[in-house]
This record gives sequence, structure tokens and C-alpha cells, in this order.
Amino acid sequence: MTAGIMSAGRIQVRGGGLQAGKYLVLAGAVFNLALCFVSTRHWLHIGNAQIAMVEIAIMAAGFYLIRHQVDRNALWIMAVTFGFLVGAKLVNPALSFKIVHDVGIMYIFFVLGRMTTERVAWSTIWILTALVLAVGMVELIFTDMYASLFNIWDYYVQKGVISSDTVNYSNTNLFLSGNRGAGAGRTFFQSIFGPHRVSSLFLEPDSLGNFSAVLFAWCLSVSRNQPGRRCVLLYGLAVLCFILADSRFASGCCMLMLLMRISPFCRVPLVAFLCPVIVATGLTVLGSLHELPGVLPAIIKDDLSGRLIFSGRLLDYWNIGQWFGLAPSQVYTSDTGYAYVLNNLGAILTLFYLGVFAFHRSRTPESAIMKTMISVYFATSLCIGASVFTIKTAALLWFLYGVTEVMGPARQSVRPVRAARPAARAVLPHVAGAAV
Repeated sequence: MTAGIMSAGRIQVRGGGLQAGKYLVLAGAVFNLALCFVSTRHWLHIGNAQIAMVEIAIMAAGFYLIRHQVDRNALWIMAVTFGFLVGAKLVNPALSFKIVHDVGIMYIFFVLGRMTTERVAWSTIWILTALVLAVGMVELIFTDMYASLFNIWDYYVQKGVISSDTVNYSNTNLFLSGNRGAGAGRTFFQSIFGPHRVSSLFLEPDSLGNFSAVLFAWCLSVSRNQPGRRCVLLYGLAVLCFILADSRFASGCCMLMLLMRISPFCRVPLVAFLCPVIVATGLTVLGSLHELPGVLPAIIKDDLSGRLIFSGRLLDYWNIGQWFGLAPSQVYTSDTGYAYVLNNLGAILTLFYLGVFAFHRSRTPESAIMKTMISVYFATSLCIGASVFTIKTAALLWFLYGVTEVMGPARQSVRPVRAARPAARAVLPHVAGAAV
């Protein structure tokens, strides 16, 4: 989750910086596809270390661009967070500092979004959507050729996500969830697409589903019943993406976001704060109703209901130490997002970041709506995993959220600065923080 701190500082917008955020978002989305191709051609061994180095390079470039926007409040929050994590690591050896990486993506790309314009945001969306659909159609129509160019299975084995002794029942080079198993047909158009779930340039169908949800959230936030502002085409493409990925999560999430958008609460900060809290509480109650005394929580049935019960059982199984990040979880947390966040960040810091994100003042109506859409997106996705933190889609999400802060009347104060005339600076109120 991400935190944003309003400050009285100022963001200087330079001409080169307007486009830089777009290129970093695109890089975050496509670099895994490029590395997978390199690995498949055996040009270079690609493991988790190499992938992490590329991610860190992208984040470092982003941090360099926003370096003048990091104010004292943000630094204090970073210091407190690092202090807690270092201290908690002493008593909880399983604590993962990857949570710093996850929050860093949110902060960096949120500020990058605030340094650019709506026009650049739309350019980013259309370029990325075109790439996603182009690669996705190649995968769908020429599956064997796609698999020969991108051996996704081996890529994720080398990455450590898939165990080397995992049985490949689909007998393909696609990701583990790239095909619906026997007896578990597609939700959408089984007769047309068969069991295949499209991954496109994200390499895994879950991320394509997340991408569709991000597009849908943006459309709900910025669309208006005015010529040129209805976003009809992008709505349709977002739906097409979760159909291709056969993402049940994305379809349900988009429906919930739509219901929230037409409700009178879509701009209420308290709603943005309560959504994840209520869902996490509900999960815990669900887990208490499915307790198995003396049995460690596990995924008994690998479907939506089975994952929800597993997430709830794990939260219910925990003692107070796990909730506050001071004791290791008895069971892995990678398949349940709430447990991952709470056991690594602790309940107190998690609620703090959530509160700052939810209650910071939105500068535009679009920003207020987008904030609530993000809350719904996180509240639902964290029930079944932590994929919302991957840079492949998180960079786009927080970049677009940052852009909504400078839309409409706020955009009028954003004018690029010529590098040759440093004295002629255009400024806008600075947000030195970002979100949960």
C-alpha cells in the first residue's frame, strides 16, 4: 500500500521530464518479455538477480527524476519505516525487505505522474494497450510460435517462482496458470478460446487481468458524458483484456468498481480507507468459520473460494506477533496479499500508510474517484495474492493516479520549463508522498 503526504513544496516540471515517466512505465511493462526472449535464445542466463537488477535500474532512474520532490516529511516516513523493518527483522527473520521495493514503486511513479500531463498519460495508455493486444493476438493465434520465442515456463523456473520439480500438466512453455486445468473450463467463451488464458507481454494471465482492471479504473475516473470524453473504446478494450486472460478476478473487480463509481460514496475518503479494512476483517471471519484445529492453513481447492478460505484461515490462525510483523508466518504468504503486507509491514504501519493515502486532499474530482477505485482494486486483489505490487502493472496504476492530481483546472498551472532558461519555472503544489 502507499502513502502520500501533502506538503507546501513545489514540483518543477521540465520539458524532458514530461515524457520520462511514460518511458519508465513502458519499460516496467515490457522488460520481462525481453528478458524471457533473451533467456529462451540462451544468449544469457536470466535468474532472479538479473531481473531484480533491471527493476532496480528502472526505479533508480525514476527516483533520479523525482529527487528534488522528496521533502522532509517523506524522508521522516522513510526513516521510521526502515527503522521498524530493521528492528522487526531481528525478531522476525522471515520479514522481507521487498515490501520497501513495493512501496517505492508506488511513490516513484505517483510523483512521476504528477510531473506530467493528461496528454502524456493517454499516449502511454494507447501505446501500452496496442502492445498488449498485438502480443496477445500473436499468442492466441500462433501459440506454438509464441511459446517457441518465449519459454515462459523455464523463465519462471529460473526466476524461482515455479519449482523445478513441478509437473507441467499442460505440456506447454506457457505459465503455470496459462491453461485452465481439466474440468475447470474458461469463464468466458470456452468454445472460442479453449482452455488457453492469454498472458501477452506480461507472461502471466493474472497480470493481464490486473492491467484490464487498471484501464477500467482510469476510465471510470476520467470519463464524462461529453463528446470525446466517454472512453467507450478503452472500456471495450479493458473488457477484451480480461476476457482474453479469462480473469475472474478482473471481471469481478471491474463490476465492483463500476458499482462504487455510480454510488454517492465514490469520492468519500473514509470509504477508500474502510474498503481494505472491511474486506480483511471479513476474510478473518470467514477463516474462523472454516477452522481446522491442529492443521496448518493451505490451499485445499485451487479456485476462488479455495483461495479466499485459505487467506481467511491464515489470518485467523495467526497470533498477535504475526499481525504486527514481529513473528514469522507459519505458512507462506505469497498467495494471500493481506498476510504478505501485514506480516512484513505490521498492522500499525499498514494502517498508517492506508490512512495517509485515503485522507490526503485530492486536488481534482478525477483524483478523488481514482483513489476510491484503487482502494477497491487493492481490497479485492489482496484477497488472493500480491500481484498488485508487480512493477508490470503497478507502475502504470500509480503513474495514472499521479496524473489525475494535475487534470482539469490543476493542469493549467503545469507548463513545461525550457532547460535553457532555468529561471522561467512553472510550478504546481507538491505532493511529496505516495500511496499504499
